Amino acid sequence: MDRVEAEISLASTAAEVRLAAARFFSREAIAADIPLLQRCLAVETVPWIKRALARAVDRAHKGFIERQAVEPHVSSDFGETSERLVRDLRAEAVEEVAGTILHEFAPIVGALRVRARDEIVDYESSQTRNLLDQLLTLIDAVRNLKRAAAVPNYTEFDLADLIDSSISLVSDMTVGVSIRLAGQRPFLVFADRAAMHIALVNGLRNAAEAVSAGANPDSASIVINWGRGGVENWLVVLDSGAGFKGDPDSALKLGVSNKRDHIGYGLATAQYAMRSMEGEVLLSNHPDGGARFELRWDEEHARTVR
Repeated sequence: MDRVEAEISLASTAAEVRLAAARFFSREAIAADIPLLQRCLAVETVPWIKRALARAVDRAHKGFIERQAVEPHVSSDFGETSERLVRDLRAEAVEEVAGTILHEFAPIVGALRVRARDEIVDYESSQTRNLLDQLLTLIDAVRNLKRAAAVPNYTEFDLADLIDSSISLVSDMTVGVSIRLAGQRPFLVFADRAAMHIALVNGLRNAAEAVSAGANPDSASIVINWGRGGVENWLVVLDSGAGFKGDPDSALKLGVSNKRDHIGYGLATAQYAMRSMEGEVLLSNHPDGGARFELRWDEEHARTVR
């Protein structure tokens, strides 16, 4: 799809066609596209298309600002910076900063934990241990964030197999929880397996914590479904918990959590992982109760950039 085709497709009556166009602009939008994108965003009713359009507007604004700030004297022949390159540079920056934090802080915290065990009486039940555990949790979260922001490595794999391994990884959190799988087996997809694993595990952990904190543990359940619509793949996790408080999208921001003693990196890391391959995380509350965690990504884009 080129720019002209994408502009025409934004007016299509077929949601799949509009989504493909919105995805195109989420990768390639420039400042001149902003009026068109804003008009389309104002009338669009499909949630995931609206999100793709919003990301396109955001990319167009940021791309313009970055070119003005970084390349004020570059001639027009060389002044067009690829939006994909900007995305990769951002990912590299997150990786580098997170890597520096891990390199500098992880050894110190590890040594501090060893010393604290030796020097503090009744360390195991002390507040010092609780605080150190929180700090170690934060370091693990930064490590996952670094992995999530990495430039994607696309391969073909069985999504059902990845789901099985992800469930096993959180098995200690789902004791007594009914987990039902509703998708096709096998289900081959083209994506970054590591990024998908990070996103899915964080979504499953959020669901497991939600159902465990529910009023009726005996009815705790998680349903996982997956499939494909056109060129777009999707994976949905539904839980029987209390749902998100307030605006579900706020849970995608770093450091935001409604749960006690949580640092609020899990769902934000899932979002980073999906956006590294031009996908997205959609959060909502189910009408019948509980939360809905959804992953979507464009397989056509993955095959194009591989």
